[in-house]
Amino acid sequence: MMRSIFSAFFLLALIAVSGPARAQTYGSGLIPASSVTFVNRSANPRYVAFTLQSGAPGPAVWSSDCERFNDQVYLAPGQACTASVPSSAGPSRFCARENPAPPGKSPNCFAAQAENLTIIGTNFTSGAGCNRTGNPLAAGVVQKSCVWYEISVVPESCTNCAWNADNCKNSGGPSYNAPVQLACSGAPTFTCRGPLGPLGVYGANYPQNCGAPFNQPSCIGGLNGACLQAYFFPMSTSGACKYPADKPQPNAQCPQGQTLFVTFLDGL
Repeated sequence: MMRSIFSAFFLLALIAVSGPARAQTYGSGLIPASSVTFVNRSANPRYVAFTLQSGAPGPAVWSSDCERFNDQVYLAPGQACTASVPSSAGPSRFCARENPAPPGKSPNCFAAQAENLTIIGTNFTSGAGCNRTGNPLAAGVVQKSCVWYEISVVPESCTNCAWNADNCKNSGGPSYNAPVQLACSGAPTFTCRGPLGPLGVYGANYPQNCGAPFNQPSCIGGLNGACLQAYFFPMSTSGACKYPADKPQPNAQCPQGQTLFVTFLDGL
């Protein structure tokens, strides 16, 4: 499913060039921050946007060689850019297009489902938010900053009940436009990519190399193709049509001192 050997050497090369994670403070240096490095391994440019839950552009200090305009960062094929994001950013999203948003229209990754864009979900936090249940890497450690990360291809208006009924067949199609890999040293790697094809018996065009959500597997990320790599539906453990609380969720934490690598892959 993943180009595991190439990916491993690629990330090691990046780390060797960039050195240890540097972006542990934001702006004036008084606010703890997390470092996110974007790498474009596709043959086409990517225009990356970062949005807070409010729909406003997210706060980030980008590396000086990154071209920015209209609240987007331009990534040429083969280029890498690093963002330092404060722990106060909270729940947020990154998304990317092959073409920039038109002038005067600020991109909003919280509207990405309506545009069928792959969603890179993040939650920049600190303290207790870094040590919540489900993160064995940080057990007993008080972190000044961390970022939780996930991939989402959840269709617009998709619910747990709609997924159980017909894989959200009538919800506008998957939120997917670009294959992506999320990786952090010592933490789970998530890879979601095409080709597109039917999922289950309902024929929706979901990325086929993105795990097996209909099997409710007991694992997430990694090289096992049965393991969930992304959210295909909300997987809510409360409300109607609850998702089993004992099943793992396809999200993970990149702890303090580590860099989250977001790699846009070639193809679809």
